[in-house]
Amino acid sequence: MSTWTAFKRIPKTYPLAFGVVFSTFKTSFSDLLVQKTIEKREKIDWRRNAAFATFGCFYLGGVQYGIYVKAFGRLFPTSRTFTSKSVAEKLKDKVGMKETGYQVFLDQFVHHPLLYFPVFYATKEIVVNKDKPDLYRAIVTDYFGTNLKDDLSALWKVWVPSTIINFSFMPMWGRIPWVASTSLIWTCILSMMRGGSDDVVADDEVIGPHVSGKTMKIYSGAYEPRLCPVDVDPNLSHIVVSASGTDKKGLVHRMSQSVADAGGNITTSKMHRLGDQFVIVMHVSYDNEKVRHLDLLESIRDVNEELIVKVKTLRPRLTKHRTKAAHSHFSLHSLGPDRPGVIGSYTKAFLDHSVNIESLSSEIRMVNGERCFVVDIEASDYDGRTDVEEFNRDLAEVKERLGVKTAKLQHSSLGGVG
Repeated sequence: MSTWTAFKRIPKTYPLAFGVVFSTFKTSFSDLLVQKTIEKREKIDWRRNAAFATFGCFYLGGVQYGIYVKAFGRLFPTSRTFTSKSVAEKLKDKVGMKETGYQVFLDQFVHHPLLYFPVFYATKEIVVNKDKPDLYRAIVTDYFGTNLKDDLSALWKVWVPSTIINFSFMPMWGRIPWVASTSLIWTCILSMMRGGSDDVVADDEVIGPHVSGKTMKIYSGAYEPRLCPVDVDPNLSHIVVSASGTDKKGLVHRMSQSVADAGGNITTSKMHRLGDQFVIVMHVSYDNEKVRHLDLLESIRDVNEELIVKVKTLRPRLTKHRTKAAHSHFSLHSLGPDRPGVIGSYTKAFLDHSVNIESLSSEIRMVNGERCFVVDIEASDYDGRTDVEEFNRDLAEVKERLGVKTAKLQHSSLGGVG
């Protein structure tokens, strides 16, 4: 017996062991790709890599073997013979096709939403916040409360077709290697897309080798333009509340609760501690038929007496753009060294190209152990005259002059008319 013939028999003879080893290697290798090509790390985080290799070993190799091979093999006994049939024979086998559909449903609509993702988010939390992991926040708040819809939508785009192939054509011993290979291919696609980019992604955004809502957005290049609540809710009344004072425990809760108690709804908000001071800026909308303006103001001021609170009524802007729909939206994400002139240079570029800035935020953030200055700008073109290529060239010049690592401009054409 040749060496190759003996090697080919290993997956069939030892399907569990082969699946565990294959999944462990795949998960470790995928995380290395993510760290080096997507997150642009200079040094490998081997502790994190070991954690994901362990996840690949026990969950992807072990638990999924128990589900896909043992459990599904017993629940759907015809699946073992169905995969070996020709396509023509499969189309005639109604029972086999029905059982394949059941397996896809259980995997994608029960197993992944209720078991795989919670375990993955728990693993991610332990890796990222190793000193004080908050599993309840990671699973209940982050996954079920925030990311469930986007994660499942991204998952199904990749895994429903892959799972149909898996349960229709792969023999039982090949199910785990097929799943691992699909995940590896997905990671390789993202890595190739990011390999020639200067963009740096924080590890809490795309950590781990799996399909999620955030990795799908990297793949598709999609982003959601910011909406101005004053413009989209003209039937409501709007105010902007700014407040500042000595930082104390519970300030954010008291401020937000005072608005809610009076019948107001906070939409856009920025709240930051700067030294010993805490600064709040937020938009509040309310139905003036149900909420008295003075009651809302009194509720905010009475509960937050230690803060300097200012309130101003908001109305649609009185400019030539008041009744105009935007032709296009621009979103700029910049990450680079903290130095004077970054915001001024960016805002001049937007002004020179007649692009109206709707939102700008900046902060100092540690990214992969390095202090970085992060700027996010969202803007609109109301005249439809912006030359996107020239705008990109000017931003590239700013990026090079200031030594910025990332200056990624996303453009979405809306086709607005005046």
